[in-house]
Amino acid sequence: MFIKKIYMRFSQLSLQNKLIVLYITLFMIPVIIIVINYSNIFYKNAIKDITRNNEYLMEMERIHIDKNIETMRESAQIIASDYDIIEFVSNKREKSIEELMAFQTNHMNKMVKVQTVNPSIADFRFFIDHPALNEMWPILFRESRIKETPWYEQVIQRNGTELWWLKQEDYHLLSNIRKDSPKISLLRKVNEPYTEHLGIIEISMLQQNFFPKMYSPIPDGSSEIIVINNQNNIYRNPANSFLDDQQFVRADYEKILSHLDHQEKTDSFLLTNRKIPYLVVSSYIKGIEAYMVNIISLEDIYSETRKARNLTLGMAFVFLLLLSIITYVMISFLLKRMYRLIDNMKQVEKGDFSTKIDIDGHGEFAVLAFHFRNMLNKINKLIADAVYKQAVTKDTELKALKNQIDSHFLYNTLENIKMMAEIDGKYEISDSLTSLGEMMRYNIKWKNEFVVLSEEVSHINNYIDIMNLRLDEPILFQVDIPEELLEQEILKLSLQPIVENAIKYGIEPHGANGQGIIHVKVYLENQIVYIEVKDNGVGMSKEKVDSLNENIQKATNKNELQSETGQGIGLRNVNERIAIFYGKEYGIHVMSEREAFTTVVIKLPYLVIRGARKNV
Repeated sequence: MFIKKIYMRFSQLSLQNKLIVLYITLFMIPVIIIVINYSNIFYKNAIKDITRNNEYLMEMERIHIDKNIETMRESAQIIASDYDIIEFVSNKREKSIEELMAFQTNHMNKMVKVQTVNPSIADFRFFIDHPALNEMWPILFRESRIKETPWYEQVIQRNGTELWWLKQEDYHLLSNIRKDSPKISLLRKVNEPYTEHLGIIEISMLQQNFFPKMYSPIPDGSSEIIVINNQNNIYRNPANSFLDDQQFVRADYEKILSHLDHQEKTDSFLLTNRKIPYLVVSSYIKGIEAYMVNIISLEDIYSETRKARNLTLGMAFVFLLLLSIITYVMISFLLKRMYRLIDNMKQVEKGDFSTKIDIDGHGEFAVLAFHFRNMLNKINKLIADAVYKQAVTKDTELKALKNQIDSHFLYNTLENIKMMAEIDGKYEISDSLTSLGEMMRYNIKWKNEFVVLSEEVSHINNYIDIMNLRLDEPILFQVDIPEELLEQEILKLSLQPIVENAIKYGIEPHGANGQGIIHVKVYLENQIVYIEVKDNGVGMSKEKVDSLNENIQKATNKNELQSETGQGIGLRNVNERIAIFYGKEYGIHVMSEREAFTTVVIKLPYLVIRGARKNV
């Protein structure tokens, strides 16, 4: 329905406006498609570049984290594998001052040096389960200090397996004062050789050293790296407020978690949150059983792409507007001839067939104007022919009207003479008078120009009967007409001039050289009716036949009646009437051979008047 309305609106526009609309449509649709596709390709390529760069960054960060993990593990292993330290701590007896001083000098300083060699390690602690052993700061502490921590029970349950713990804040063991220094700790339970619990080792590193990229300043402030442990706790850089500014809540992080898996590889996916697109690049760090996730906003890229797209479309629209104005002017100039031709057609519509169409050239509109001129000429000619035909018809009607004067008197007189002949027994004269009466009635009663063929042939039969009265040898009249052509339409009195010429110029000059014969044959061929009127008279030479045919056609071509007398006058008049009423492709043609025959062929369109017999 919507398309139909658009089509109706479009069809009501002028040709000029239609061309402009098509021009704009055919130009803008490809431009819009190309610009949108190009923008999408640019946007996707930009995302690919960002993804590639951030995946590389995350991969490098993971390598750095793996090194930190190994450093912390090695530090923990130094304590766990030092037999002297384990032996000293596991011995429950009370130590002398000399033994404590020796341990301080030989082993405690050794562990301090290990921490010194690895400056990134923040804490190097060994919590011992030995109430009688004095603490030796900053490494040896009693285990009672950490029993209230949330990770203590988990470390005990792991029984020697390491536990990694992320802390958002730490506290000073000596003062118990909390401080804002996020750390990551490697926690491991240590047993003495006989599987008795000995203590817990804690190796800690500041998160800013363990996760350097997470704590690095972001130049554009459009991304943030977070860490999610196996308990789905989220750890962030407190100094980075990007996700807070983007109003990320727990539900948003849950969406991210649903895309993560435990494969040790760097992965990425797109996420839309509050109509803002994000690129999420994640890497699973198996050593600490945690995810490192980088969340990058694509809003700036999307905005730049959209601005570039809108700018391109705007420039294309301005360019198209200028082209449309130029095209409108050019089309107006090109269609100027068409509008002039339309004005001429409107004048013809009002009845002015004499309007002058002065459009020349070789273009389409010039060709159209040429054919329109020819059409006007044909219309004017048809009008002239119709006027002429109407004049001929009126003239015939006037002649018929004149002939009808005192017709009843003539009919009554002929009837009286006929009765007198029959009373005297002169039947030949009576039959002749009957034929003469029918001929007069056929000639005088002129309802229209057309009769059926059977009526015209009957009139010829009466005419020959009259002519036989004055001939020594009567003429034999033969007719060969199919039943279906008896009602063929024919112009009234079109056969009599032909038969009259056949008798006057063919049979009578033949003299006593046999009986005269007039043969009428009718046949149908390709929807054209042919009527042949043939006599066995003296015939004509080829030169005379050619001259006669040329003379017959002369009046039709000139569209005027000829006034000269001779054999061709009657035939020419018949040919002219046929051409007027049926067209110039129809008419008569003469064929003859000296001392043999003469045939006049009438060519008519096949027009049967059903039930029109005796309609004269």
